Amino acid sequence: MVRRFHLDMADVRGTDWTEDEVDACVQAYFDHFTMELSGQKFNKTDLYRQLSNKSGRTPSSVEFKFQNISAVLEAIGLDWMKGLAPARNYQELLAAKVSKHIQRVDSVSFAPSKDLDGAGLADPASFFLEAPPELRQAGETLPDYISALVRKFDPVERDMKNRALGEAGEKFVLEHEKRFLTLTGRKDLADDVRWVSKVEGDGAGYDILSFTDRGDQKFVEVKTTLGGSRTPFFISRNEYSFCERNQQNYNLVRLYSFRKDVRGFELRGRIEDHVKLSTETFRAEFQ
Repeated sequence: MVRRFHLDMADVRGTDWTEDEVDACVQAYFDHFTMELSGQKFNKTDLYRQLSNKSGRTPSSVEFKFQNISAVLEAIGLDWMKGLAPARNYQELLAAKVSKHIQRVDSVSFAPSKDLDGAGLADPASFFLEAPPELRQAGETLPDYISALVRKFDPVERDMKNRALGEAGEKFVLEHEKRFLTLTGRKDLADDVRWVSKVEGDGAGYDILSFTDRGDQKFVEVKTTLGGSRTPFFISRNEYSFCERNQQNYNLVRLYSFRKDVRGFELRGRIEDHVKLSTETFRAEFQ
């Protein structure tokens, strides 16, 4: 239930958001996000107005605060409410309140896997036209409290352990490859596209064997997240080695925003030409 705090708009405009105000926005955001995920309809404009009447903040300020909450979720690789694009300049207090809320209610409830197979296929003619994100420039760093938040929730580890998400992404790309080849007049090749990781297991170093419309082999590795385009992902030693040996035919497909509005891009060839690799785990042996 939203608490009442300020009543006089003139007293709050241009001032920092209080802890109570942030609490109310975070609670309202997640209450309605849960409604959205379950298919319930609601009017965002009415919601902003209700919070505005209780706090004295303008409806546009409430909407922007909601976009700040979306940005926190994006930073930790989680999905966010439709129509509320992340606004990334948010206060440390907001990040702490979102973190506390997610810990209390279990973040998995905001990333359900039961409906992942329902993701609609994009048009094969346009799906992979998006350019990958650019590497951050030297000296461009995140504030310490955001970096700490990312480490705490570790989107890389969470996505890696979500087998339903990974499998749904691979199935999506498998069907995309088949449709693309069929539409380009290569039904013969479409019939030979193979879901290698499903049939043979994860040891091959890639997920899908596909082809270009010229008939050249493509070794496709699929990485899927519910989060945004810059959400980091895991590359195993086996996957890295396979990429190094097969750079001319290697395609890493990154799917993101998977449940809400599936988008993606390709990283072709040598993986280190596109991303910065860092060591996250070590192998310990008694020798």
